[in-house]
Amino acid sequence: SSKAADRLAKLPRCDPPPEKELKTPTPSEYAASMSFREFRKKLEADGFFKRDWLKETWALVQVLGLYAAGQFFAYSNPVMSTVLLGLGMVQAGWLGHDYVHGRGPLCEALRYMPTLLNGHGVEWWSQKHSMHHTFTNEEHMDNDVMMEPFFFLRPPSESGRPDSPLRKYQHIFGYPLLSIMFWLWRFHSAESAWRRKDKKELVLLGANYAWLAFCMPWQVAIGSVFLSGFIVASLVSATHQSEEIMEYGEGAEYVEGQFRSTRDAETVFGPLETWIWGGMDTQLEHHLFPTMPRYRYHALRPILKAWAKANDINYRISPSTKIIADNLKLLKEVAAAP
Repeated sequence: SSKAADRLAKLPRCDPPPEKELKTPTPSEYAASMSFREFRKKLEADGFFKRDWLKETWALVQVLGLYAAGQFFAYSNPVMSTVLLGLGMVQAGWLGHDYVHGRGPLCEALRYMPTLLNGHGVEWWSQKHSMHHTFTNEEHMDNDVMMEPFFFLRPPSESGRPDSPLRKYQHIFGYPLLSIMFWLWRFHSAESAWRRKDKKELVLLGANYAWLAFCMPWQVAIGSVFLSGFIVASLVSATHQSEEIMEYGEGAEYVEGQFRSTRDAETVFGPLETWIWGGMDTQLEHHLFPTMPRYRYHALRPILKAWAKANDINYRISPSTKIIADNLKLLKEVAAAP
């Protein structure tokens, strides 16, 4: 479509690897790709990509309810307000993520919801996120695995990027530092919108900052952004960071690459934890079918697992607690590396 072509044109240019490094798919890779095409067609026919208006309404009501409750307690109970608004920002982030990926009139109408509610520019974020989806865990292309000097997921001797004296302490300050993520997203969003002279985004960003500045104590405004940033940052890349990091041009086919770089999380603390994850516990399903509504992913999980087994592909899933522990273990190992 013309809209897809327009969005593709906004992405950074990615030159192909040298011709000598190009390779044709192996018979097994080709067979898996063809099988995946048929698998997707069947899911479409079975209604997995259709949006349920009741579930869509309930998801939006939860977000707006948390914001309204947080606003109500802003002056009478600042601590409760900070928690409610922080959770609201988390859920607004997950829901906005679904809208930006989604297709259809609902997603188009609410595409800029995260800009108004969270101060996150849709155009900047979608370009960053599209690179992540296309080149998941690929060096030089996926910024989610290139976070130096804040975090080192590989020793400098492997990545070739400059070292930092702080690396040896990253397992100590790493998780607390995650709380700045939403501030970084806000900065990049504002910078991008100003550089592009995007009036729509600038107005929505301005409205968000005016709300934070004039409708609540400054402690609530700042605290809620830190809290929501910490929760989202702890989960959004957790299912990728301890998985395989591949060199750009290594040659993994798309489907194979997603299975190699992504692990599902099995929540262990019940429905509340699943709600907080916001669909990121089914990260593999999302990467394979990003336009599918997130509330379809848990029903898809056993079907995808069976498809992977039939196609001799390794489907990975671990308890959420182990995934977080593995992330911390990786930070420690890289901190101790020479």
